[in-house]
Amino acid sequence: MTPARFHSAIVASPLSVADAHAFVADPASGATVVFTGQVRDHAVPDETPDADARDVAGLEYEVYEGVAQDTLAALVAEVAERWPTVRAIWAEHRIGSLAISDLAVVVGVSSPHRDTAFEAGRYLIDTLKATVPIWKKEHWAEGGHHWPGTD
Repeated sequence: MTPARFHSAIVASPLSVADAHAFVADPASGATVVFTGQVRDHAVPDETPDADARDVAGLEYEVYEGVAQDTLAALVAEVAERWPTVRAIWAEHRIGSLAISDLAVVVGVSSPHRDTAFEAGRYLIDTLKATVPIWKKEHWAEGGHHWPGTD
């Protein structure tokens, strides 16, 4: 079996689901999973369902340049190693100012079977969020801002 194709990038330009899907599509794969994370119009502290939500006007992402790209590339390689039947892996995160509904992250995985594609895709997005040094600043609709995780 041919080794997995990799793509990882941190970019300031808009992200494309079509590009991700086209990259991970593979004739040997019966499953393709593409996940998108977009800017929503509200923020809930610590993702607690009963907490008060705040209206959000947009987000701003900052990155620890160089380290973030290297960490993302290493994560993509780790996914390929942990799930050797994966055919292709895509991971992009956007930085800069984003408006409501803009895509902030797109990850994609293809494999011969859906269980592997879902597992690898879930691991990819969860680990990306936990380990790649990218920080989010929430701009609130009523004015002001907040860096989640700095409380």
